Amino acid sequence: MDKNAIKQYLLDSEFSEVEEIEYSGEALVLRAFYDFDEDEIKAAKAYSSDESDYEAESKEWFDEFFLPYLSDIAVDNVGQILEEVMENFEIQAQFVSYEIDMNNYGFNEFILAFSNNEDMDIEEVLEEIGL
Repeated sequence: MDKNAIKQYLLDSEFSEVEEIEYSGEALVLRAFYDFDEDEIKAAKAYSSDESDYEAESKEWFDEFFLPYLSDIAVDNVGQILEEVMENFEIQAQFVSYEIDMNNYGFNEFILAFSNNEDMDIEEVLEEIGL
């Protein structure tokens, strides 16, 4: 598995930072940050204002509409990127997403795991590295 090529592919995609997490197993484990572009933020705000009866930018507006919308965008896009990585590098990939912070919603943090082993379980990997 070409770790540097995978990292560079992710950086060339929609990730702003990619850092390796030390892991003793066979998987490549990375922390990566998906940055939302201006259009994604605008779309989330428009959706949230249209669909919600809450005051714009209230806690409920953020928690029930805005942040879930952004999370869905990030998860969909990261899923597509990882499908490409799996196809291009002939490896397996899994990911988990952290919750987006209401006070810093410009990005979504992910833990990505890549392996040649089809039996990899990201939950076990996360447990082993203490996340």
